[in-house]
Amino acid sequence: MSLVNIKDYFKEAFLWNESISIGKIDNNQEKAICFYPSKREISKINRVGGKQNAKYNLIPITILLRYTKNQSLAEAKAKEIYDFFDERSFLMNEKRIFVITHFNGPIWLGTDEKGVYEYSFEFDLYEER
Repeated sequence: MSLVNIKDYFKEAFLWNESISIGKIDNNQEKAICFYPSKREISKINRVGGKQNAKYNLIPITILLRYTKNQSLAEAKAKEIYDFFDERSFLMNEKRIFVITHFNGPIWLGTDEKGVYEYSFEFDLYEER
């Protein structure tokens, strides 16, 4: 599973029709979302018998949302995206994916220099092997 797979899944399942990217958000758009590999430190998962005995792979991701200059609309869309991913289970490439959230909601980042509201999300995706 890659960030491209995750982005494409979100775009189709959530019905996202705005700007969507990986690694760099389009700051010229008032409605945009971007998927990043997470910078959070993740402890190494030790497996008895080595990697071949692993039951899952862990993929930590960060999502950045830019959404309008209207705080109410931005907050509602951030909550909707958080709820979409929160404890979600789905199939991707014939493998079960389960999502664990790290916070009790979207992380409010304030506004950028243009007054567009921004939120981030931290998720761990567990992919069965």
